[in-house]
Amino acid sequence: MLDGAGWSVGLAAALFAFALLFLALDFQSPQIVLWTGQRAVGTEQNGLVTFYWKHHAYTATTPGTGSAKAVSVYFPPGNPDAAVAESIPDRLTAVALFAVPVAAGVVVLAVGLTRKRRWARRLDRKGATSAFGAGLDEDFVARRLQERRGSQDRQ
Repeated sequence: MLDGAGWSVGLAAALFAFALLFLALDFQSPQIVLWTGQRAVGTEQNGLVTFYWKHHAYTATTPGTGSAKAVSVYFPPGNPDAAVAESIPDRLTAVALFAVPVAAGVVVLAVGLTRKRRWARRLDRKGATSAFGAGLDEDFVARRLQERRGSQDRQ
């Protein structure tokens, strides 16, 4: 199936490997709770978000010193003290570092897989056959065989 895809298979594999590496690193980071944690809404004052979970108050830090009435925080259900405030740039970075290499790998692989077919169609339109890989010229082979047989008879 990948015959004739050439360099695109290696490049696509490298892009997929990068995406998997980033995904593995992302699962190790504290920011993973943005994707897997429990969501709660709290109130921010001076960079601290206060939220309630099961009738207990918890706090989480946020960048900056603003105030807001509704700030989303995410935390592991078993550990609300490890809450992380929602961060759109963090989410976009995570998506971009995973989705962009995967999408690029799919595109590169698709281009590589169609390359051989496109090259064959181009040659067919020109009416030419590819000399590469067609073997040796029959007249040349016949002459060489005759020369070789003649040299063996003289010995």
